[in-house]
Amino acid sequence: MKLFRSFCWIFAFGFAVVLPKAKAVTAPSLPPLDTVIQRVMQTSADENSEYHIFNQHYYYTRDRVTDFRDGSGTLKEHEEKWSTNNPVHVMIMNHPRPVVRPVSLSKQEPTPSIHGVNLGKKEDLLNPDLLKRYKLTMVGREMLNGRPALVVDFKPVSDDLPIFNIKDRFLNCVAGRAWVDEGDYQLEKVDIHLTKKVTVLGGIVGSVSKFTFSFDRERTPDGYWFTRDMDWHLEAHEATIPRVVDHSEKVTSLQKMP
Repeated sequence: MKLFRSFCWIFAFGFAVVLPKAKAVTAPSLPPLDTVIQRVMQTSADENSEYHIFNQHYYYTRDRVTDFRDGSGTLKEHEEKWSTNNPVHVMIMNHPRPVVRPVSLSKQEPTPSIHGVNLGKKEDLLNPDLLKRYKLTMVGREMLNGRPALVVDFKPVSDDLPIFNIKDRFLNCVAGRAWVDEGDYQLEKVDIHLTKKVTVLGGIVGSVSKFTFSFDRERTPDGYWFTRDMDWHLEAHEATIPRVVDHSEKVTSLQKMP
């Protein structure tokens, strides 16, 4: 019994000594949300020129795969395509790539769109007028690829937003989560989904019951950002015909050129 009491006293004393130190180590406070949004919009304005420089210095391949299914889930068409960004226009022999023969190729690059509305375009997501339609909430901080990222949730401010065109009809139903790199204030990751079914002209032209879209971006050691992965899933009807589309893109074989 004495041994047990002695152990309890030692434990209590040790806990009392350690506890103040643990309280002293606190995570830094989150920056104001308005400041984060403004910084992200500033970096986004320079992104096209930065991406052009990135393409001038990095070799990489981009794989695109799109699957089209009917309402029962049966695969109707499979498209696979890959392209190479090679700044010096020479073959890199250190990383030979096997030839991939696509099942079929479309003449137009697939994009995450619904009846012509590109929901994945950053100019849509970061438009100042459009941002007023969303309630933004800072929910915390996470580590992504070894760097701190600020996590922001967004959803429509109401169920009765104004609709002036087809794009508004879809964007008024978009919600999701965004991860912002805290060092560079770049959008590092985004997950988007529709909050409810969307119809066009009362369903006569078509309707969309489900749409999800996500991308992950990565930072090179010299500070350039590029989209590493992108995926989207669509379940819709064109008139009375059900359509299910899955699309994915991935950047591989990234290598800085001398």
